[in-house]
Amino acid sequence: MQGAEAAWRARTGGSAAWTARALRVLPGGVSSPVRGSGVFSPYPLYMVRGQGSRLVDVDGNEYVDTVMGFGPVILGHAHPEVTRAVQDQAAFGLLYGTCTPLEVEVAERIVAMVPSVEQVRFVPSGTEATMHALRVARGYTGKPKVLKFEGHYHGNHDQVLVSVTPPLEVVGTEASPVPVPVGSGIPPEHTAHTLVAVWNDLDQAERVIRRHRHELAAVITEPVMANKGFIPPDPGYLQGLERICRENDVLFILDEVITGFRMAPGGAQQVYGLRPDLSTFAKAMANGAPLGAFGGRREIMEVLEGGRVRHAGTYNAAPLALAAARATLDVLRREDGAVYRHLDRLGELLRRGLREIAERSGAPLVVQGHGSMLQVYVTRRDRIRTYREAMATDRAAFSRFARLMIQQGIFVHPDVFEHWFLSAAHTEEDVARILEAAETAVRALGAAGAWARPEGGEVP
Repeated sequence: MQGAEAAWRARTGGSAAWTARALRVLPGGVSSPVRGSGVFSPYPLYMVRGQGSRLVDVDGNEYVDTVMGFGPVILGHAHPEVTRAVQDQAAFGLLYGTCTPLEVEVAERIVAMVPSVEQVRFVPSGTEATMHALRVARGYTGKPKVLKFEGHYHGNHDQVLVSVTPPLEVVGTEASPVPVPVGSGIPPEHTAHTLVAVWNDLDQAERVIRRHRHELAAVITEPVMANKGFIPPDPGYLQGLERICRENDVLFILDEVITGFRMAPGGAQQVYGLRPDLSTFAKAMANGAPLGAFGGRREIMEVLEGGRVRHAGTYNAAPLALAAARATLDVLRREDGAVYRHLDRLGELLRRGLREIAERSGAPLVVQGHGSMLQVYVTRRDRIRTYREAMATDRAAFSRFARLMIQQGIFVHPDVFEHWFLSAAHTEEDVARILEAAETAVRALGAAGAWARPEGGEVP
């Protein structure tokens, strides 16, 4: 471990200097903890340029990027059409405080791409998208409670900062999970109406929904648990959850902040054949520009008319971000979704290659994903299907694997609860480079006995 840290410091002196400066003016030296020293030990990397599938740090080191801004950069860094659209809009002004043709044009594209969405509203982030979708659900139904699932992250607002990454010793049993607020600063009354269930357990979800149907406004779920790596739904699970919501007069909200416009033109709901009442979007819709949206059935969204349910904001539908979104969505729709065929092919190539490496080396690795998304777990299980199983994988071994990848010029996030993304700019050569580095890292960890001494509560 000391050798690995020395190698890190030898390559990244500029990042060390910027970290020292940041610690004086930013709490923890960062604006988001997933970028900080708690993950990128002994200090984070400072990037200065992205182009296509590559990143360059302040020391001039180049990396094949598998983080892609945590998912938004679906077309690749500095995509020429998106860049040109943003530059053109910037020349006409950043913000008007008025309606613009852009918001109509982007809304029309979203409605055309996502069949469940009849009307849409824009916000600056995914957090605000989920916050307002839940407010709309409560306003439409007149009911106060919402159900979320253990391990799911729906943004940084009080009502859903519950059981996001709780320690296993405080979560209770799977049959009766205990809601666990995230950190201090959240009054108990802010989460009093938040119910929690274990994901991928349809029977439990049905029991909770039926028991609380007269006070439950909505169920909110990620279609894939994509904030704990990549945990797919069991066959029929999402369809069953949607049906149970319908039967009990509870709104079904699909949080597609990560999967929307990423898994398919119509998002994960297209992949799984869903028709949610409300959906939330952000990330991939604008190739990295700060933009989110929520939308759904017209009769539900109409509660926003006349301010019956409050939604407002200076930066809602900001022209600069909408220009990026219009250009991004136009590329994604081109040639009947050719971008997605490219992404799916590369994603499958990478997942297959990683599984072959695990098989050849005897490393206890599970690779899960779909399309351009994937994650590698260190575990002897055949698959990961719940938050509790993800927590029981060897997270420390994965972090060591990621750091070895970074030292070889492959930018992999060291937290297993984040995951890998590819972009339209990635190539087969990039995948080959990633696999070559992965094989080297897996062999090095095997030689060091990493697979024989699991850490972090690994389940045999």
